[in-house]
Amino acid sequence: MAHIAFFSIPAHGHMRPPLAVAAELVRRGHRVSFATTAGFADAVTAAGAGIVPYETRMDEWLGPGRAANSGQDADALAWSTVLFFAESAHLTARAEEAFAGDRPDLVVHDMSLAPLGRALEHAWGCPAVQSTPSMASNRYYSQLDALLKAGGVRRGHPALVERRGLAAAFIAERGLPDTPEALVGWAAKRALVYVPRVFQIAADTFDEHTAFVGTCLGDDDLAGRWEPPDERPVVLVSMGTTVNSDPGFFRGCAAAFADSPWHVVLALGGGVAPESLGELPANVEAHAWVPQMAVLERASAFVTAGGLNSLMMALLAGVPVVAVPHMSEALLLSRRAAALGLGTVLAAGEATGPRLRSAVTALLADEAASAAAGAVRDLARAAGGTRAAADALEAHLPTTVRSGL
Repeated sequence: MAHIAFFSIPAHGHMRPPLAVAAELVRRGHRVSFATTAGFADAVTAAGAGIVPYETRMDEWLGPGRAANSGQDADALAWSTVLFFAESAHLTARAEEAFAGDRPDLVVHDMSLAPLGRALEHAWGCPAVQSTPSMASNRYYSQLDALLKAGGVRRGHPALVERRGLAAAFIAERGLPDTPEALVGWAAKRALVYVPRVFQIAADTFDEHTAFVGTCLGDDDLAGRWEPPDERPVVLVSMGTTVNSDPGFFRGCAAAFADSPWHVVLALGGGVAPESLGELPANVEAHAWVPQMAVLERASAFVTAGGLNSLMMALLAGVPVVAVPHMSEALLLSRRAAALGLGTVLAAGEATGPRLRSAVTALLADEAASAAAGAVRDLARAAGGTRAAADALEAHLPTTVRSGL
């Protein structure tokens, strides 16, 4: 069996899909190593992978209690790209130390760690595959360029100039056959993309080395059951694991939905204590966490911050969305969902309780959105998810390793 090494930044949206894939590879008998910080060590162990511990350099961006780049301005977004590059260089050095004498057969790296993937592939002579918790990039479409544009970052921003200089130095130090522009981009020779092909912009420009596997769910994602208390349509409201610290938002939802014909589930994501919301209307329940997939399977509408995992779960369940993105990347993904007829997008500043109720009312009455969600659900399920991702990675193993499978 093969030895496969995973590298990701320590953020839930970036960790959850590759952890699910890693667990599937372990079930198939492969040895999996996963570089991780202490905060995700238990999750890596639960997946059956070996831990390669490291200390992140991104605490100011992803640390405890921080709404990682939510409400960001253009400067914060621009400088975050320098931070990502620094993390990639730091983790490359840690990988070379940790795997000395035990080189993997395959490297799987996050899209934001593209320099690491290039460097380890060059140094170790093994294939590298990008783990893409967003839309894919190539010479026809760049998700990173779209992200920076959506965030208002101008081309000559000092952070982008500094990042280019770091890339040039990294290339010179390691003898890489890349240009600085290629090294800092998210285009990849081989990639796993956690969206179905229908969700991808310029999808027909990607070849067979980019696998659009759709939602990759782990055991935690599928654990738990939930049953509605009555026959009313269910509306799930969740701002995910990042933008969830405003109790006023959830109180506003509870008040606005109080006399609605729906049963409303508020998933607080650990950012707000349920008891802090006070007494709730009879048709509203609030929890720190819910089994999201189980609730979505019974839901008629989903109010979401527009993170990739939540959007893809909605696609898999065939549930239309009201997206309230707070981050540039969530905005791009939410706009793509809306362009496919899967729901609507509200600016974060407009997402008051009454405005959300109005948006949900319109969505539940929109037969076209329901039909589009059903059609995309079928395509999302056909993408194959975790098993398709593991198949794709096995196909990228060196021939000498594949022959032994």
